[in-house]
Order: sequence, then structure tokens, then C-alpha cells
Amino acid sequence: MIRPIMIIILLLSISVSASNKFEEDCKNGKMQSCIELGMLYYNGEGVDKDVRKSKKLFTKACKGRVSRACYYLGYVFLRGGEGIDKNNKKAMLAFGRACNIGSERSCVQYHKLKNKGY
Repeated sequence: MIRPIMIIILLLSISVSASNKFEEDCKNGKMQSCIELGMLYYNGEGVDKDVRKSKKLFTKACKGRVSRACYYLGYVFLRGGEGIDKNNKKAMLAFGRACNIGSERSCVQYHKLKNKGY
């Protein structure tokens, strides 16, 4: 019984260490770290779940022209909830930006929303 508990404690400490490292690197302009930290907040892995914080981090990295961040930002607006209003127009804009940067999956999402009239 002790082994599973030790494994859980170890995994949690790794997640907390990772979130601290990602936060430091994000502050220093490493956009990939902003995305990874945003995903931790979005999923509540090693940190308290905070979709608004993840949106802020995805926005920062999207402004840094990282297509993956723009895709995730579009997804946040597409889903809404937890303090974020569902907004298909903002989702389409984020997917469009990612598409322009070169993300094919974002182009697909952009055109789906465009065809729906957003």
C-alpha cells in the first residue's frame, strides 16, 4: 500500500517542480513553457485548475506567434466554461491566426466555424 502512495507523491512533486520551471521560463520569454504551463492550469495537473490563467498563458504565446498556443486558445473559446465565455468568433480568430502561422488542424477548425457563419 505504501508504494502507490509514494508514487503519487513523487508524481505530484514532479508536476509542481515542472510548473515552477515552466513559470520561470515563461516569464523569461520561452513561449513553449507558457504553453506547457497553460496546459497544466487547463487540466489542473500539479496546480489548481484555472482555465482563465491558461487562457492568459495561451494568449501570450499566441501573440509570440506559436501556432500551438493559438490553437489551444481557440479551443478555450470554443468550449467556454469555468470563467470563460464561449465565443465562436474569438475561437475563429485564434484558429485563423494559428492557420496563418502554419497549423493545418487550426485551418480545419477555422473553416468549420467560417462555414457556420462566424
